[in-house]
Amino acid sequence: MASNLSSDELLELGLKYVGFGPERQHVSDELNTSRFRAHYGVGPKAIKALIVDLEQNGQDVTPKNLLMSICWLKLYDTEMVMAGRWGYGEQYCRKNVKEYVKRIRKLKPLKISFDNLHPRCKFLGVDCIHARSQEFRCDPDSKWWSHKFNGPALSYEIVTDPYEGNIRWVSGPQPASVHDITILRGGKAGKMNEWNRDALYFNIPDGVKLVGDSGYDGQRDKVTTTMDAHAPDTKALFKRIKSQLESCNGRFKNFKVIRESFRHGQGTDDKLKRHKYSFEACVVLVQYDIENGHPLFEV
Repeated sequence: MASNLSSDELLELGLKYVGFGPERQHVSDELNTSRFRAHYGVGPKAIKALIVDLEQNGQDVTPKNLLMSICWLKLYDTEMVMAGRWGYGEQYCRKNVKEYVKRIRKLKPLKISFDNLHPRCKFLGVDCIHARSQEFRCDPDSKWWSHKFNGPALSYEIVTDPYEGNIRWVSGPQPASVHDITILRGGKAGKMNEWNRDALYFNIPDGVKLVGDSGYDGQRDKVTTTMDAHAPDTKALFKRIKSQLESCNGRFKNFKVIRESFRHGQGTDDKLKRHKYSFEACVVLVQYDIENGHPLFEV
């Protein structure tokens, strides 16, 4: 079973697959770990925990194929580059990456939820992140345009827990032009009876307030933004909550499948589905990394 591999063995194996054979691993632990992260985006302890959960959910794991798929999320190589790097044919690479990305993404309910929120956690950070995409040629529309990139993109809503430093919510994708507050509500202002009940607005735990930027100023029953009347300590707390969330978003963008223009999918619906799977797989990986030696900074 792949779960019998230790994190040190996964480190050695992962480095070997990307060109750092045993003879090149006689360097500091720090350098080996940095090289591993440069190719996989997370540490070997995170991947070890991921393998354990996959197998506990009845999944057979081939370590090389799993590492290849995580490497694809991190480097976003083309099939031909992958075929050269991993020693498989293009079709094999395509099939297995698609399968393992789906498997990782299926662990989202296990890792990303409001379950077991600490009783002392009274605030959660909220923000939306834009991820680049190639143009939606089957649905050409300005709604896909991102003011952040001056190009097509998709928007995902993220919530982090500043008390324990975990990712608690991810939803999307939405066209990049949709306002953050509209995504929060699940619909447009003044039409609450039409809002999507699966939206964050209807799923915030009792006794908890979201902390967001000024874009959420119109929904003060659920989100608090920094105001002049706040005490200095409150302003400092909110600043750190938002900074922690920005740091988390930065970890997502460390994966090139998110940072670069997404090129997969045939037609709009297929492109959105594939992007969602890839994005959520990255979120799951980052959460595993947070839990296994690479936490977000404390608020």
